[in-house]
Amino acid sequence: MRATSKLRKLLSRDGLVIAGGVNDALGAKIIEEAGYEAIYVSGFCVEASYGYPDTGMLTMTEFTDRAASIVASTALPVLCDADTGFGNAVNVVRTTQQFERAGVAGIHLEDQLMPKKCGAFAGKQLIPKSEMIGKLHAALDSRIDPDFLIIGRTDAINMAGGLPETIERGSSYLEAGCDLLLVTVPTSEEQVRGICEAFPGQAVLTINESGVSPALPFQKYEQYGLKLGLVTLSLTFAAITAMRKAARDILKDQDISQVMARNDNWDSILELVGFSHINELSEKYQS
Repeated sequence: MRATSKLRKLLSRDGLVIAGGVNDALGAKIIEEAGYEAIYVSGFCVEASYGYPDTGMLTMTEFTDRAASIVASTALPVLCDADTGFGNAVNVVRTTQQFERAGVAGIHLEDQLMPKKCGAFAGKQLIPKSEMIGKLHAALDSRIDPDFLIIGRTDAINMAGGLPETIERGSSYLEAGCDLLLVTVPTSEEQVRGICEAFPGQAVLTINESGVSPALPFQKYEQYGLKLGLVTLSLTFAAITAMRKAARDILKDQDISQVMARNDNWDSILELVGFSHINELSEKYQS
């Protein structure tokens, strides 16, 4: 089954779908090993992996190259953050085509003005609604596989227009033909409920450690009717936290034994990255 069809099938089920957020192929393997059913490639995390903040510093090619490596590492469907589409509606045509060629199952496009800001930050500016609708039409018209998911994203919730403008923009984006609507980022449980009630079965939210948006139990999101939850930052933050502690402890102790003691064992990591599969191929094809 194509990755696009897998993701569509997941989303056609009743209830909430959770996608685990990653920034690279190793993270994708961990997400799959843990038992998730879908992967989300977070713009924040990919930019962080290059040593940049989430401010639109990377090129479209850097994103699609990373997406392709993630797709190649997993059997799960992969959904990608495509930021603003890396330009105007004409740029969105190529952006959509390149992500589709990379093998991802879908993308989301946001209505921020370039250069964009991290969704959790203040000071964002939005493009006119009509311009965003043009971008969505460009994405929808340029996809080859009709199952390739196009998600519209609005950052209006914490701007002057608040929930009413979010509903107005979101409704227009869905009417334009996008498959789901991502709202970034509600700052209260009341806003979460309002978004889910306004877009039943079509709402997407991020679930993360930013401290701006409430991180509710998954059961609560499902109760409110959320369709897709993107666990955007947790793996990257956990890795940063563990690596910081390991780096400090090794330097302080002048010894790696304490870090070794708490790390996963050698054999489990060899299995994760695929050594057993390579050994099987060697036995099969080499005399």
